[in-house]
Amino acid sequence: MRLLPLLLIARRHLLHNTFRTSVSVAGVAVGVTFMIMLSALMTGFEKKFVTETIEGSPHITIFDEARDTQDEFAAWAASHDGVATVEGARPRQTPRRLKKPAELVDMLRAMPEVRAAAPNVVGTAILNFGTRERGVSLMGIEPEAQEAVNEIDTYIRDGRIYDLYSSGGALLLGSGAAEMLGVRKGDMVNVKLRGGDSRALRVVGIFSTGVTTIDFNRAYTLISVAQQLLGMGRDVNQVVLRLRDYGAARDVAARIESRVGYRAESWQEANQNFLSIFVVQQVITYLVTGGIMIVAAFGILNVLVMLVMEKLPEIAMLKSMGYSRRDITFTFLLQGMVIGGLGVLCGCVLGYYLTEFVGTLPIPQKGLVQSETLTMNNAPRLYVIAGVSALVVTVFASVLPAWRAGKLDPVEILRGRA
Repeated sequence: MRLLPLLLIARRHLLHNTFRTSVSVAGVAVGVTFMIMLSALMTGFEKKFVTETIEGSPHITIFDEARDTQDEFAAWAASHDGVATVEGARPRQTPRRLKKPAELVDMLRAMPEVRAAAPNVVGTAILNFGTRERGVSLMGIEPEAQEAVNEIDTYIRDGRIYDLYSSGGALLLGSGAAEMLGVRKGDMVNVKLRGGDSRALRVVGIFSTGVTTIDFNRAYTLISVAQQLLGMGRDVNQVVLRLRDYGAARDVAARIESRVGYRAESWQEANQNFLSIFVVQQVITYLVTGGIMIVAAFGILNVLVMLVMEKLPEIAMLKSMGYSRRDITFTFLLQGMVIGGLGVLCGCVLGYYLTEFVGTLPIPQKGLVQSETLTMNNAPRLYVIAGVSALVVTVFASVLPAWRAGKLDPVEILRGRA
C-alpha cells in the first residue's frame, strides 16, 4: 500500500470542497459537545447526591429487627391445630432494642472493612415552636463516635457538634426543619413524643448537608437525652457504620446481617429509588445524544457518497495506474476518519467550555439536593466515551462509501465517460 500518496489524495479530496467538509465536521462536533454536556449534567447531579449522602449519612445502618419478621399470630397459629377466631387483635406495644449493643459495636469495629461504628437511639418526635409544629426523626448520638461515622460537624453552619454537651439538653436541627419552624440558634424548642411526654431543648446548632431528605427531617441530641425521651433506659436501637470502601456497602451489609441476625441496610439499599432514577436519566441521555451522533453519521455518509460520485474519473485513473481496490477503499475510509477525528477534537473543546459555562448559571435546586447552580461533573471519562463513540459511528458511516469506491470497475467508468 502506497501510504504517502494515499494520504495526499485524501487531503486533496477533503480540501477540494471545504464547506462540505466543514459541515460534516460540525455535525460530529455538535454531537460530541452535547453528549459531553448532557452527560456532565446528569452525572453531576448523581455525583453530588451520592457524595452528600455517603458523607451526611452512614454507609450501613443496623436496625433492631430481622429482615423478615414473622407475624405473632401467624407463629401462634402455626403451632396449634384447628380453627381459631381472633377479634380486636393488635400488635404488642413492646419497644425494640439491640441486645448487648456494646459488644455488638466492639465486634463491628474489629472488622477490617469497618472504619468507624457508633450506637444510636432513633425515634419519631414532634418539634413545637410557638404555633408551628414539625415531625422529625430524633437521633440520639455520642458526638465523638458519630463524628467518626459521618462528620456532622462539617455541615453545621452555626455551632459545633460538641455543643450538644450543653447543660439542660441541646438539639442540632436540620436547616429545612429550622426554616419550617422559624427557629434560630439559641431558641428553646419543645420536643413532644407519641407517648405524650415532652421536654424543652435548646437549639445549639443548625446543619445543612444539601440533601433535602436529611435537612428537613432530622435532629440530633445526646444519646442519653434521647434514651430518656424515648424510654429506652440504657439501650439503643440502631448502630451506624462507616466503611473504608463505601462501594462495598452491599456486600459488607449482607455479611453483617447473616452474622448478627439484625437487618443491615446499605446506603445503596436505603436510596434505591433515587439511584434507579439516575439510571433512567443516563439511559435517556445516551439515547438523545446517540440520536444526534446517528444524524451526524448520515451526514458523513451522504458527503462521502457524493464525493465518490464526483471522483469517478479519478478513481478510474488511480486503478489504471496500478492502485488496488484496497488502496481506494482505504483512501475514502481515511477521509471519514479524518472528519470524525476533527469533529471529536472540536467537540471536546466546545464541550468543555459549554459544560463550564452551564455550571455557572444561577439556577437554584431544591429537590433531592440543594445547590445554587447546576451541578456539573466535568470528568475526563466523559470525553473518552463521547470521543470513542463518535469515532466508531463515523467509521461505520464511512465503510459503505469506501467499499463502494473500491469496488468500482475502471473500464466501466471510462466507457461511460467516453
